[in-house]
Amino acid sequence: MAESAYVAGLGEIAFLEEYERSVLSKPQMVADAALKALAFAPPYERPALVGMLASQLVEAALRLTAVFEALDDRRFPVADSLRGPLPGAAAWVALAQLAGTAEPEGVVRRLALDEGAVESAAQLRGLPVPEWLPALIEATGAPDSLAMPAPIDQLAVTGTNGEGERVEVRLAAGEEATVAMADLVADLCSVARGLLGAYLRARRSMGQRV
Repeated sequence: MAESAYVAGLGEIAFLEEYERSVLSKPQMVADAALKALAFAPPYERPALVGMLASQLVEAALRLTAVFEALDDRRFPVADSLRGPLPGAAAWVALAQLAGTAEPEGVVRRLALDEGAVESAAQLRGLPVPEWLPALIEATGAPDSLAMPAPIDQLAVTGTNGEGERVEVRLAAGEEATVAMADLVADLCSVARGLLGAYLRARRSMGQRV
């Protein structure tokens, strides 16, 4: 692939470095900003800020899934895979199931990464992922996605999934729940950056495709 084919004329490695540094950090930065704003927000602004947190949680989960899939399937350059559309809820569920059952060392071997990635794989296995996250991914990705306040300090996120079924997820909007959501966003971003960073270290040290 020509060097100029990547975003902003970046070469392959430069593109991956910027993806790791900025794209994979963005959900955490936005979630942190939303969480800070929630501390001083009037009641009518809180649903929008909680919805922003939820959307960043979805993006963080799917960016991590995209990184995992790109590293897991080296038939195509990793950078090419990461330029494609984000995976969906089914891909996230498959990753979550793998992370919950496979040993971190096995995940690292599967991805052909060095031992420096074991910490990230172990962090992935220990994440407190809520069972409603796949439904949230479906609801927020739907063309008719809508987030509205619900009783008892909740946010209802609704949408029609690919099978034509209506999906609704109720998110607690209190302080403890929103802090936990922001923490999970940060952890997902950290794992994604750790895995891609390990791949980049190998590329730089070996001077070849891995």
